[in-house]
Amino acid sequence: MRERVNTIIGKNPVILVAPHGADDTNTSIIATYAAKILNCYAVINNGFERADFVDETKDKADCNRVSHCKSDIVFEEFLKPILKFKNNILNSNKFLIYKNKNVVNIFYIHGCGDAIHKNAGTKVSIVVGYGLGTKKDSLTCELWRKNLFLKEYSKKLSEVSYESAKGIVLEGKGGGQYAGRDSDNLNQYFRKHDMDLRVKSMQLEFPFSCRKTKINSSETGHLLGMVIKDYINNDSVFDSDEDYV
Repeated sequence: MRERVNTIIGKNPVILVAPHGADDTNTSIIATYAAKILNCYAVINNGFERADFVDETKDKADCNRVSHCKSDIVFEEFLKPILKFKNNILNSNKFLIYKNKNVVNIFYIHGCGDAIHKNAGTKVSIVVGYGLGTKKDSLTCELWRKNLFLKEYSKKLSEVSYESAKGIVLEGKGGGQYAGRDSDNLNQYFRKHDMDLRVKSMQLEFPFSCRKTKINSSETGHLLGMVIKDYINNDSVFDSDEDYV
């Protein structure tokens, strides 16, 4: 019997999380390939199907909702490994070689529909959420980190030949569905529920066109891994022109 949640032990201060691997087509492949490139930690939900309620006997739970993740079984299988890996990184001296020492980088990998291309008026490669609100932000990383990630992603897109991954890099607008701002959103766990400012997280939304096939998804995962590798080895502060969707 396949485990509902797959975990990968890493050697770099990054945790990749796929909360909807059972529902969002091939997001589990993106996370797995990126983890291989990075040699990092990963927690991938393969079995809990998105639902408005938790019923572990029917493999039902929304692993992107903190309220669901706090239920006993979902906590034990899905959230607990994330907390364990976070503590492993923070308590290990081997990660002090990085410029951003004593920092845990968590990337939540999601999938969105191709309607986003029409909404944006152009092809979209990725949408990054980090806690922008309509009246009040709840940022899950510093602005310079978000700027650096977007800069590195755009740079890598210009270097690869993966046509399915091509497009512009966007931010989730304040309070929008891609912002990662809702207090029940897993991206807010280390800000609203178990405060730890050493955790820097972003919610990544990949259009269906970037993950339609296993090949597309492996290419997107490879791209993401290369981007994050450059990101964690660079502590420069960048300014960026910000586009939102």
